[in-house]
Amino acid sequence: MSEQEASNSSSAAPVVSDFLLAKKDVTTVADGVHLVGGQGNSVLVETERGLVITDSGPGGKVTRSMIEHVRGISDKPLLAIVYSHGHVGYNHGAKRWLEDAAERGHPKPDIIAQSRLAHRYRRYQEPWRLQSHLNGLQFNFQMPEQPPEKWFTFPTIEFDDRYVIEGGDRDIEILAAPSETDDCMALWLPESRILYAGPGFIKSIPNIGTPLRTLRDPVRWANTLERLQALRPKTLIPEFGKPINGEAEARDALQLSIDALRYLRRETVERMNRGMSEAEILHDMSYPEEIFGHPLMKPSYGMPEYIVRDIWRSENGWWDRNATQLHPGEPNAVAAALREAISDPRHVLDTAAAKRAAGEPQLALHVLDVLSPERGEDAFSREARQMKAEILEELAERSPSYVSGQIYRSVARRMSGDA
Repeated sequence: MSEQEASNSSSAAPVVSDFLLAKKDVTTVADGVHLVGGQGNSVLVETERGLVITDSGPGGKVTRSMIEHVRGISDKPLLAIVYSHGHVGYNHGAKRWLEDAAERGHPKPDIIAQSRLAHRYRRYQEPWRLQSHLNGLQFNFQMPEQPPEKWFTFPTIEFDDRYVIEGGDRDIEILAAPSETDDCMALWLPESRILYAGPGFIKSIPNIGTPLRTLRDPVRWANTLERLQALRPKTLIPEFGKPINGEAEARDALQLSIDALRYLRRETVERMNRGMSEAEILHDMSYPEEIFGHPLMKPSYGMPEYIVRDIWRSENGWWDRNATQLHPGEPNAVAAALREAISDPRHVLDTAAAKRAAGEPQLALHVLDVLSPERGEDAFSREARQMKAEILEELAERSPSYVSGQIYRSVARRMSGDA
């Protein structure tokens, strides 16, 4: 699920991040190779036999616009839609492309995906209400309670490691590129040495460890980038944004992500081996400027801290090392007991306000949580809830990460009763 789909929802009113928006027109990368703005960069490749495109877009007006742009380039049949990965939203528009082919009297296009993608689609459908809730938090908008059937158009061709589309005058290689998901692909044009790395490469820190997502393995991701780097691309197309041109430039861009992921893994594990807790590691880590200060490592969506937390999760269980949390009490009972123990709730509120005024909003949040503000309707709880919501809005405005900012806003909205 991405910002592009959120912006297509009638009930959506998200704060738009420029990083997430693809251009809606067409950019020509090379002869017969174009970028069509969809969920991100959809790569259109012209061949003698027909057209191939990566991703169908999120449906609605975006997919309609994509089809119009493609038909402004060529009236050849669409041979295939290649799914870049299985995240919800990137291919909600697949059925519209199939309908367009039928209306033109063209053969039905193949839908090509890595073999694990269908499993991901089925996994999303089973806990859909959870998926709806999580995406609502991350993108600060309301998703449908039931997934429309058209959102899940399953592949007709599946591959494990490599699949070649024979276009007559050029071959298109589709490569397994596990990174953001285990079903990611990369598109490689060997004759022109153009690489679309799919979600594996973005002009930002790799999207690992975001708060509401399952584990993403940074070592596997780095290994994938090294394999793609070995192809020696002359043009590197990211998931979002303009291509990187030049063999040295493409090599260095991929190397930056590789170095960042290897560094974070090494430094986090070293601290875990010293017995440090997750919170201790987060506050002890350093992020070298030569890597993390680079423009291609901006924390526009993901953050280095997210990756550290995913590495922690990959090697530890769910327990946070506080024995109280090993078998926690029922939340409402815990809130009542804490309130019983607090002789002066007003002092708690005043302390939180003082921390906020002193420029320590995170500490103010920890103090407010002593009152369990989400679980009470008395005057102190309501005041604590309001203060917490205000602080979250302030943190949202200051957050460099789109994800953190939107989660802050979503929670603040719910605490204020606006959800």
